Amino acid sequence: MNIDLNLYKVFFTVANCKNISKAAEVLFVSQPAVSKSIKTLETSLNVNLFSRSSKGVTLTPEGEILYNHIKNALDEFSLGENILEKLKNKEMGNINLGVSTTIGKSYFLPKFQEFIKEYPYFKIKIINKPTLDTIKLVQEEKLDLGIIGTTSREVDLEFIKLCEIQDILVASNSYVKSLNSKSINDIFTQGSFMFLENPNATREFIDNYFANQNLSIIPDIEASNMDFLIECAKIGLGITSVIKDFLHNELENGTLVELPLEVPIPPRYIGVIYKNSSNLSIAAKTLIDFLRK
Repeated sequence: MNIDLNLYKVFFTVANCKNISKAAEVLFVSQPAVSKSIKTLETSLNVNLFSRSSKGVTLTPEGEILYNHIKNALDEFSLGENILEKLKNKEMGNINLGVSTTIGKSYFLPKFQEFIKEYPYFKIKIINKPTLDTIKLVQEEKLDLGIIGTTSREVDLEFIKLCEIQDILVASNSYVKSLNSKSINDIFTQGSFMFLENPNATREFIDNYFANQNLSIIPDIEASNMDFLIECAKIGLGITSVIKDFLHNELENGTLVELPLEVPIPPRYIGVIYKNSSNLSIAAKTLIDFLRK
């Protein structure tokens, strides 16, 4: 049934005013126009909505049913408008976010702590997954945003750079001395290496670096967590790759030392990704803007 929604507005106003003349004043239209609208609605629905008397109009039982449904609908409209207003004012919002353990711990959480202070009513659901899993979930639109440590080459994703990071090779000072190496090339042939296990975006990045240097490195230890590899390096089990920006304390106090490479590992970027076909919410855009500061 295709009925002009304005007729329901007129009906609702008349029901509240209980008088056609008063309803006409509220609606800023003539009394005949209001009467015509009510008649049109009753004809369309094939039911009497009002009982008329010299004192005004009252709802019929059928009119009461329609009135209650329209009131519920208008209440929902009002609620929706209030929610939209809060979303626009950044007083509420929902974000589904994916981030890996290393980047989450060392980069995102310190910033997130400040973000929730500024936007305490945002509801953020965080999924802790490896970078490649995060990329897939964003592609499937199961996540609004992903924070990753590699430039996305996926054509269906947007990648916004947030900051530059530098990978380095480290080991304990005692382990480096035990190798008795005369050059960095000796370390590559004599040392034990420990890397993140495949498939992993960081491992792929490091493997590509070694391939470009014509080096074939087979790790003795593979792990799913960079923190574990760092602890292994601290007790002298071998050499591992780390993100220098996240290892200030260990490098400053000498717990670990950086190995001087003739050709440094190229820098890479932490960035935020999202599906380029999706319409980001105000909350998601707010988080991106905050991280870009």
